Amino acid sequence: MWKYTLFFKGGRFFLDKNEFVYPGNFLAYEEEFMAGQNAFENGDGKVYSTVIGVKKLDSTNHEVSVQNAGKSREIISRGCTILGVVFNVKDNVVLIELKEAELEGKRKVITNGLASLVIFNISHEYVTSTHDVFKIGDIVRARVLDVTNYGIELHTKDSDLGVIKAFGSVSRKPLILISDQLRDPITGHTESRKISSEYALR
Repeated sequence: MWKYTLFFKGGRFFLDKNEFVYPGNFLAYEEEFMAGQNAFENGDGKVYSTVIGVKKLDSTNHEVSVQNAGKSREIISRGCTILGVVFNVKDNVVLIELKEAELEGKRKVITNGLASLVIFNISHEYVTSTHDVFKIGDIVRARVLDVTNYGIELHTKDSDLGVIKAFGSVSRKPLILISDQLRDPITGHTESRKISSEYALR
């Protein structure tokens, strides 16, 4: 049986159904409700759930929370290792769509699907251009440097971080790592990337 919460908005009272939610589900807008228990404000003006449970709206305190109905899963945080796909490459920053996150073997909840990797966090060596080391569609292993109200910041400086699977700029076929060079099996051309020591195809 559904339960309802009475809350006030815009000079009117509304009945709101307490919904069953999952980690990462949208709960409310920050301007209306602050994040309470098992909820997370992600800096985009929205509040999300961090657990599986029932959404609860507290109109008195203007707070939204989630009554836990299962094992809690922690949200992505500093130090997490992520797997993602390069979404866009700009002059000084790479935008990565996050797919998985873990810390010390435990999976983490991704509440914001995009993260940024600025040029000075790519490598310990000097990088002239982001376009030289990442391409759209590359699968990347990176580490969370910081989580702020402005977004998630990544780095790939360590040897095990960087591109773990790349695709040819022309053929779009997976590139094979041969003698520290990425070679297109169709065209024979080589391409440069910030390669992870865990690159998939050798």
